[in-house]
Amino acid sequence: MLVGLLVSVAVTALSRTGVLAGWETRAVDAFLFLRDRVAAPEITLVLIDDDAFQALGQRQPLSRRYVADLADFLLKSGARVVAFDLVLTAPTTPAEDQALLATVGRWSAARPGSLLFATFAMPAGGQDGADGYTLLPPFAPELAGLVGFANAPIGADGMVRRFTPVLPRAGGGWLPALSLTTLAASTGLPPSELAHRLSGKGAAIPLPLREPSGALAGPTDTPVRQLAAGARDAHLVLVDNPSFHQLGDMGLADGLITRALPWRIDFSGPAGAFTTFPSEPLVQLARAGTVPDHDNPFRDRIVLVGASFAESRDHFPTPTGLMAGVEIHAHMVNTLLSRRTLLPPPWYLNVGLLTLVCLTISLLSLWLRPLWLALVGLILVGGLAAASYEAYTRGGYWLDFLAPLIGMLVYLQGGHMLRRRRLRSAFGQYVSPEIMDRVQRIGTRLGGEVRRVTVLMSDLRGFTTMSERLPPEVVSEMMNEYFTAMVDVILAHRGLVQDFIGDAIMAVYGAPLDDPEHCWHAAHTAVAMHAALEGLNRRWEAESRGPLAMGIAVHTGEAFAGTLGAPRKKKYAVLGDTVNTTSRIEGLNRDLGTGILISGAVLAALKDRVVVRDRGSVTVKGRRQPVEIYELMNLTEA
Repeated sequence: MLVGLLVSVAVTALSRTGVLAGWETRAVDAFLFLRDRVAAPEITLVLIDDDAFQALGQRQPLSRRYVADLADFLLKSGARVVAFDLVLTAPTTPAEDQALLATVGRWSAARPGSLLFATFAMPAGGQDGADGYTLLPPFAPELAGLVGFANAPIGADGMVRRFTPVLPRAGGGWLPALSLTTLAASTGLPPSELAHRLSGKGAAIPLPLREPSGALAGPTDTPVRQLAAGARDAHLVLVDNPSFHQLGDMGLADGLITRALPWRIDFSGPAGAFTTFPSEPLVQLARAGTVPDHDNPFRDRIVLVGASFAESRDHFPTPTGLMAGVEIHAHMVNTLLSRRTLLPPPWYLNVGLLTLVCLTISLLSLWLRPLWLALVGLILVGGLAAASYEAYTRGGYWLDFLAPLIGMLVYLQGGHMLRRRRLRSAFGQYVSPEIMDRVQRIGTRLGGEVRRVTVLMSDLRGFTTMSERLPPEVVSEMMNEYFTAMVDVILAHRGLVQDFIGDAIMAVYGAPLDDPEHCWHAAHTAVAMHAALEGLNRRWEAESRGPLAMGIAVHTGEAFAGTLGAPRKKKYAVLGDTVNTTSRIEGLNRDLGTGILISGAVLAALKDRVVVRDRGSVTVKGRRQPVEIYELMNLTEA
């Protein structure tokens, strides 16, 4: 028992002196990697991706008019603040620069601080920053007050883990990071007022706060000393990297923090953890004069915009994987929003926990056999690992111990893999692997919701006659071939195979994940299913098994989508009037001698993308209002 106590004290002492800092850093990295994605609905990303870069002619610096159009559209959409992780230090063409300045001037007058940009913090004296830092001025004085530094603190191993919200200003006061400037502006605090408070004349900065429950509290005064803790001891060295000099409009400057900083980025997940949109469609909407709907994904959001195309070289390794610079800034904003810093617990708590484990194992060794002792030890270690994980995820505390790390990894990773396996086993057989991956990555409401979907129903004709003529084993083989071909087509077009009803198939589009093109995907599926059946018929006829005919109906509308069933048997299903109407429409194929029928609602969504023949209005069973139906002849798009 004495040995156990000594070991506990020794391990704690080594941790306090920093000897185990590298291992502890990697342990926290493991926590971040294993932690489930934490929702941050207040933050949205817009990425200038490879498609946008291609549309811009693959030229750098990026078009200032493009930036202006994108900023104007996002702010018109109701974004609280739009922050560009782009460093605009050099002028381009007068027309391009003036377009951006006009947009900045208009929005700065209407909503001061709603449009922000990145810059670099440069050492005022030597390379060590002992005399403080200055901000690299943008190309126009109108932008000077609308910037925050974007220097990335890169660790000795090349990984981004920490950040500092402020750096000491040459001559006194503090310089704000882009993350701090962005979060402060989201409360309506103008950059000029933020600069005033950081100059030493204000004791606190009002910042929004996300409570542990996830609710967003109003602006809470955050002491400047809390934001500046450790900043004066930070040694920021700018690295002579070609990307720093050549890519003047890129966001994260290369840098190295050689001393530990108290603000560790609380990554809420791997790349893709935030709601993300590509920039090119938004700019096209802006240039087409589209007025954003009131209910749009940018309203009341903190929007960060940055480059993610390959040539930007603005990607950095993080504990959760390679990540674009703008997304790292989003995690910095999220860390400030939740005020989570890595806090060491009292030293006596560490000693007490480790001593408890050692003493328990020592006492149990007097009565238990080695195998049982090892089992109990693993349970204790797993419990401590779970406690450490909870302390970190709930309160941002790090419990100094290394031995339980392996047990913690097995516990968390095993549970995570089990949850994914259960979800894939229960749901993966109905959708394509790509849709299944998206469900597991971004989540969806499988419990139940009313959403707009498109339903496809198909039914074979001539199946009964064929069943009477052919042996059962041949019929079974043919149906397996038929269902395999049809399911492959449905899954290839983002459909969900809900059910097989005899020789009929029911597929759903737009559930469980949103799909703005669900009508198009369903119509495309219908045409592709007929093409697949033609291929099967040619082979069956060559084998003297005879052809089959098929009728398909496609209808769109609102339906309930969710998990239904009894406690011992459940399934994901879609039901409602939309499903019933689709079934009734499909039955009309036999009477009309048609192959594919679509409703008027589907045609209204597809418009001139399809070629149809009007089949009039019919009153289907269960509905008072007649339904317009059309025979789908062909698609005008591939």
